[in-house]
Order: sequence, then structure tokens, then C-alpha cells
Amino acid sequence: MKKFYFLSLLSLAFLGMQAQTETLLGSNFKVGGFGGPLFQFSSVDGNFAYYSGGGGGVILDGKFFIGGFGMGLNTQHKYDIPYVGIPVEHELDMGYGGLWLGYIYRPTKVVHLNFSLPIGGGAVSFDRVGDGYDMDINDGIFVINPNLGMELNLTKWMKFTANAGYLMAMGLDNDYIASDALNSPNLTLGFKFGYFAE
Repeated sequence: MKKFYFLSLLSLAFLGMQAQTETLLGSNFKVGGFGGPLFQFSSVDGNFAYYSGGGGGVILDGKFFIGGFGMGLNTQHKYDIPYVGIPVEHELDMGYGGLWLGYIYRPTKVVHLNFSLPIGGGAVSFDRVGDGYDMDINDGIFVINPNLGMELNLTKWMKFTANAGYLMAMGLDNDYIASDALNSPNLTLGFKFGYFAE
């Protein structure tokens, strides 16, 4: 009788091994995450512009990521805006952020390619030079910046990135800056720190 129970249990264990549950993502699927600073070189109204910020996200199986980002304009761009009929110097202020999507090709190679798509919204305003008085000229903008570049694996937990893209900002509607003044090719450099699920 004991022999019968033993053989029955052995048979059930064998069948259990053979009939494992199938999953969409597979048994080797990994999830990681990263974050780090971003530095962007572009132009505003044909003049050199520098943005800085950061971003981060969740990495799926080492190849896909989804997260968020934020960028702010650091260089000075000045415009004369009439105040009581007199031109007064103002400085452009801009920030944007939102959703960050991407794909990483062959991430385990020391140098590899990546594609990313930052997409979101922001605002453009003008501040009076000297006292920072806001002229109440504010435009909400929609921003998309598709880009392609490379990543360099510095360590298992740190990467350097360099991407070339084209920033498109839509929604500017005032008399002081052209509607396409923010649209420009750009270069974005950055560092990623984290666990990359490769």
C-alpha cells in the first residue's frame, strides 16, 4: 500500500512538472529601473539654447522603458515687449516635461543604439529683466522630441547616453516670438543610474 501511494505521488509530481503554466512574458522576464540627469543643446529663435533636467523610468526586459522627464531652459533669450508704449527688455522662460518612452537595441553590448520619444507639455512666459515681473504672457505648449542615439555601458549600474533629435513645440501664440521659434535639432547627453534588467 505504501508503495502504491509513493508511486501515485511520484506520478502526480511528474505530471505537474510537465504541465507548467504558460505566461505571456515568459519565465525570464525582468523588470528594472533607472534615473539620471539630462543636458540638451538646441536653439531658440536661431540662437544657441541649453536645457537641463532629468528623467527616469521602468525598464522591461532590458529593452523597453516607460517613464517621465522634465527640462528647463537655462540660457538667456531677451525680447523687447512694449509696456505703456515703451519697449521693455524681457527674458524668455520655458519648461516642459511629460511621458518618456524608449527602446534599447542589444543593451548588453558595451556600445549600443537606442530610440526614445519624450512627449508632453509645458509653458513659455516672459519676465521683465531687472525685477522679474511677469507680463502675464503665458503660452501652454505641446512638445515632442523623437531622437536616436547611442548608449555606453560604463558599469553594470551606470550608462552614458548621447542622442540626436528634433524638438517640436506647438501652441505658441503671442506677438513676441515666432510660433516655430522653439523647433530645432538638438543633442541630448545624459547619465542613467539603476538596475537595467538585462
